[in-house]
Amino acid sequence: MTGERWCVVHLGPVRVAVATNHDRLLHYLRDFYPLDAWHPERDGAVAWTIEARLAAPEPAMARTPWRVGYRADRDTRRAKICSTDARNLAITVRKAIREVLLDYCEAHRYTMLHASAVADDDRVVIVVGDKGSGKTTLALGAALTGGYQYLSNDHLILYRNPNGLVVTSLPTPIPVKIGTYFDYADRLGQPWENEDVNLDEFRLMPPRQRYGHDRRLLYTYRSLGQANPLHTQLDDRQVVVVLARYAPDGQPVTAPVPVDNPAAALWPHVRFDWVFDAVLNTHHLPRTERDRDTYARDAVERLAELSATSLVVQWRHHGELGPLLNVLAHRPGGQR
Repeated sequence: MTGERWCVVHLGPVRVAVATNHDRLLHYLRDFYPLDAWHPERDGAVAWTIEARLAAPEPAMARTPWRVGYRADRDTRRAKICSTDARNLAITVRKAIREVLLDYCEAHRYTMLHASAVADDDRVVIVVGDKGSGKTTLALGAALTGGYQYLSNDHLILYRNPNGLVVTSLPTPIPVKIGTYFDYADRLGQPWENEDVNLDEFRLMPPRQRYGHDRRLLYTYRSLGQANPLHTQLDDRQVVVVLARYAPDGQPVTAPVPVDNPAAALWPHVRFDWVFDAVLNTHHLPRTERDRDTYARDAVERLAELSATSLVVQWRHHGELGPLLNVLAHRPGGQR
């Protein structure tokens, strides 16, 4: 591939080499992954090598619904992706790289939760909840104003390595609803993509009225100044799992209440939707995955392990994690 640009994508425990004839692809990938220049003759091994070409797909290639061509060889761990559309090429390469991370997590029998997570040097806070429970708002605020690392937005991956439980996240865009955007507009900067939101229209609205709209702006972890994906070991930190809901208007923030059966309370938030949706969980690279029953059994084990080493609480909030963190800071003996 003479004349190609090479880079290596860092996914924590695994790396992916990418070669391309399209410079703008590398700028796109930097919004999602840390990249370095890579020299195959001198640098170490990678999990996969992906050749990404801005060119017409080859006749024998499989095609995505967006007419991107791809083929991959499990034995050589090499893949080729081609498209004449630069955006579709970039999206497909980003998702193929993500598959390498998922393949690593699958080998460690991961579970995915509807959860955000933030961390500092001593503590990991995992916020679990349904859509509209404030996961993004709480995590974003802690990252932007509290100095926390933003580990996950809504696709928290939990797996086990020889040292215990680890959390990481699926590298995806972060949707920030318009009400939350204006809460932190001075810190957020320009969105990665605004989905045609007219900010001036919402700027004229009373603040409370903005929260009733589902319009959103998209950010990436890296556009927020956050490294991602991070693989964070849990066993040497204080771990708090929060089953979060908004407190009704006019009612105060509640004190956190310990959950009697944490594993059962967390079970409804295990993500089967993304894991087993062939549209969302794309398959450009050959990889082996568990069936639904096996995934469910492993999820039970991961939740039991998480519950045994964490403080799991219910908490009603007004969009800021600070009141909960203040309570935890004054708990005798830390938390467990």
